[in-house]
Amino acid sequence: MPSASTSRRLRVLQPALRSAAPFMKWVGGKGKLLGQLQELMPTGKLRYAEPFLGGGAMYYSLWNQDRLASALLCDLSPDVVAVTTVLRDHPEELLLALDTHDREYMRRDEVERAAYFYLVRERHPTDHAMTDIERAARMLFLNRTCFNGLWRENSRGRFNSPHGRYPAPNILNEVKLRAAHEALREAEVRRSDFRALPELVARRGIDFVYLDPPYHPVSLSSSFNAYSGGQFPASAQAELAEVCRELDRMGVRWLLSNSDCSFIRDLYRDFDIQVVRAPRAVNCKADKRGDVDEVAVRNYAATGRRLLSVARG
Repeated sequence: MPSASTSRRLRVLQPALRSAAPFMKWVGGKGKLLGQLQELMPTGKLRYAEPFLGGGAMYYSLWNQDRLASALLCDLSPDVVAVTTVLRDHPEELLLALDTHDREYMRRDEVERAAYFYLVRERHPTDHAMTDIERAARMLFLNRTCFNGLWRENSRGRFNSPHGRYPAPNILNEVKLRAAHEALREAEVRRSDFRALPELVARRGIDFVYLDPPYHPVSLSSSFNAYSGGQFPASAQAELAEVCRELDRMGVRWLLSNSDCSFIRDLYRDFDIQVVRAPRAVNCKADKRGDVDEVAVRNYAATGRRLLSVARG
């Protein structure tokens, strides 16, 4: 456990009102697309659900704007759920645990830092008993010190990104963590598969869902996705489209992001499809970075009214 002297090192900070933002780096995060996507959303307060939470950029932005009457935040990753829940319920304990990682890492030279990183990476929660707080601190530490902030899991659900070798990683971003804690205080957070969404939405009276699944690859080189275990094949995309149809039949409005390709366009051909331009910077080759087309699919018109083509069928 952190010592009393460690506790004194942490400042008591009050975040600025409605200043929350993602506290993790996340591949596919929507930070740079928020303006375009929110122009396509219904107006007014939302009883909101998000089944692929990840870094949570959309949620924090809507919370900052006081757009949410309620929020249900889900993810299949036990690490995402643990870190979000712990930050909501036990921020001080998480800060202390993360501070310990920060001090242990920063006092070492480059070789020793790499060794510490791989030691923490190797200690997977399924093999080593750890509390939710320890698991959450582990994820944040690895997220801040791995290469490119790339949270990547293999088929067994084990994080496997290499060490990043940054001279001064921001492991303990106390201001950002406290601001995110404020935004999460009244949100419901749970581990759940997207297939459970219709039942959850019906039980909680949700009226708007934002879906940001792992994108369907448009080429062999773009096949990475951050879904738990790294698996979200075409069959899962088809199942998700059917879940969206079920939500439409229930009268629930939704907006979905995905790659712009014929497969996705065909899955959602009955709904409104808009093109958005997204910057892509996660590529080891600079000439492969740049803006790309993505699609935003919704089951309602610009007025916020639902499109009824599917419901009539």
